[in-house]
Amino acid sequence: MAFARPAQSRRLQLASLDAHILDWPGEDPPILLLHPNRTNARVWDFVVEHSVLKNRFIAPDARGHGLSAYPEQGYGYVDYLDDLRALLDTLGIAQAHLVGAATGGNLALLLASESPQRVTSLVVVDPGVSLDPQLSLKVREQMVREFRFLSLAEARARMPFSALWSEAMKDHYSKHSFRDLGNGEVEWRYFPPGAVETEHLLETPIWDRIAVRCPTLAIRGAGSAVFPLANMQRLCALIPGATSAEIEADHRVSQDNPRALAPLIDSFIGGL
Repeated sequence: MAFARPAQSRRLQLASLDAHILDWPGEDPPILLLHPNRTNARVWDFVVEHSVLKNRFIAPDARGHGLSAYPEQGYGYVDYLDDLRALLDTLGIAQAHLVGAATGGNLALLLASESPQRVTSLVVVDPGVSLDPQLSLKVREQMVREFRFLSLAEARARMPFSALWSEAMKDHYSKHSFRDLGNGEVEWRYFPPGAVETEHLLETPIWDRIAVRCPTLAIRGAGSAVFPLANMQRLCALIPGATSAEIEADHRVSQDNPRALAPLIDSFIGGL
């Protein structure tokens, strides 16, 4: 698919990571987009395409994901947060709007709590603030079991959380999310040990670490088991003035329904 507003693919050397980002030029303050665990920055392409905001958008591949480096260790919250601060410093960004989905939502909440001077506003999309251990175990097992495939067609057909995706979304994401092994087989562009460690981390609640004071919007997929309505209500009660919304989607909201997600983000950030 040819996008009207294509991203620039860039590499950056951070303090402890060779990082890859997608960068859509625009106005300041920028909007920093944080992807879910075991995915990559390409989950945001369609959201940016449907946005009418003139802001610069930046979507990094987290360590162990996409086209960023895959270190053997360092998959705790502190590591991801240090990378985000280093990214902002390297790009010379004093403050940004944060939009985080799933695990990226957890990171956005923690960054806004620990480094409030760096965050203009916050949008969290279906975060795993206290992930059900049984769901976590199922996902962790799937990460390892369904990592390599005999063909790209097989990999495309078995992408998790993709039941609601358009065919264009499936084509685009599969194109950018699998590594060709040269023999017809493909494997995901993520580091399984790191993704498994991160997924297990989500089982530990972070409620006591949330101290957000910037304007905040919490969004959940109406069909999501990862971010139940009760958790969204609890999160909004913790953050003064926070608002919430539901979208017709499952857990992977940015890919299930980017046409509905983009206007919500636009209205919230544009109205500040």
